[in-house]
Amino acid sequence: MRRDLIAHHLELSLRESLQAPRLRLIELVGERPAVDEQREPWIPIKYGPARADDWFGVVRATARYERAPGLAAESLDLAIKVNPRQGLARTLIPWIVENKGIALDRPYSDYRRSAESDRTGARERNIYALAAASPTLARVLPRCYGSCADDTTGEQALFIEYATDVARLDASGAEADWPPELIDRALQAAASWQAEFWDIGPERLSWPGPRPTTADMIADAPLWRGMLDDAHRRFPDIVTDGVWRRRLALIDSLGDWFPAKDRLPATLAHNDFNQRNVGFRPGVLVLDWELVEFNTAHRDLAEMLTFVLPEDAGRDQVDAHLERHRATLVEMGVTKGTDRDAWVEGFRSEVKTEAIDRISLQFLFGAAFPLAYLVRINRNIERLLDMYG
Repeated sequence: MRRDLIAHHLELSLRESLQAPRLRLIELVGERPAVDEQREPWIPIKYGPARADDWFGVVRATARYERAPGLAAESLDLAIKVNPRQGLARTLIPWIVENKGIALDRPYSDYRRSAESDRTGARERNIYALAAASPTLARVLPRCYGSCADDTTGEQALFIEYATDVARLDASGAEADWPPELIDRALQAAASWQAEFWDIGPERLSWPGPRPTTADMIADAPLWRGMLDDAHRRFPDIVTDGVWRRRLALIDSLGDWFPAKDRLPATLAHNDFNQRNVGFRPGVLVLDWELVEFNTAHRDLAEMLTFVLPEDAGRDQVDAHLERHRATLVEMGVTKGTDRDAWVEGFRSEVKTEAIDRISLQFLFGAAFPLAYLVRINRNIERLLDMYG
């Protein structure tokens, strides 16, 4: 997105958010992330061609402004987040499939589950707009000073406070093994907004990603097999013969176990709820909502445990996390779909879904980029399958 367009809209947004109608932006200082297209050839694939003055991704910037003529200048540290004009389903994922020779029976965007990462440009902006009337969402978000869109390119930008000293937040995903109390705090924060939007659907909100159904998952069985076969071939020390066979069996039996998810209410699922996007300052902070979708509450529960569960955690600890998440929803007034038997059955289904869907997609990304967490998430999902499969 053009830097001058961002600066223009930032001034208008600050006038409104700071209640200073005569505010004047003096300067906006920042540099977009350095791009080495030999090392990161996916950058122009994800964000499109960029001119010298374009910003994309997350740009740390400082806005200098005066609230009114004659007043002293003030400074505000910001993260200017520019979301691309198209979702990963039409840019980065097809690029990886083609460049890494991942054998699929059709273009990725033709699979039903590609809707998860398609048409994502406005989702995060809509979350921040929704938070203006939702205290549970507002509590987990950084302060947002406004947003803008470029109607000619479809790009969306958010003007967010630059959060510092956020514990446990690790964009690389390398930091893991969270203590139980922090896992529970993150799950309680998720339950708080999930309760507010419990049993929601597209008739109330039209912009989140669509909820996957059993029919969708079965129709996409060739996708799950294709990604699994490639991970088995590419990472044989991680996706061993035993892992490969178990996940093939899950794909073949989708019609038996996935309907447990269909029977549960949907809510707003962050859909990337792990240590790369969740931290503490000291309250829970949740970033990067571009994949938000309708799904069961178990989506974020299974994702978090897959990424941060300590290696020595046993069934008792995992059961306690499930119960803390469930109990928080009940405490907030949710009754439908939260009796213990249905809750555990839903989690069983979600663990299996995580194994064939989310984990396979991470291995697809791992085919193109080094990911610090591949071994750990595969190990953790295998342990969860042992416990709940």
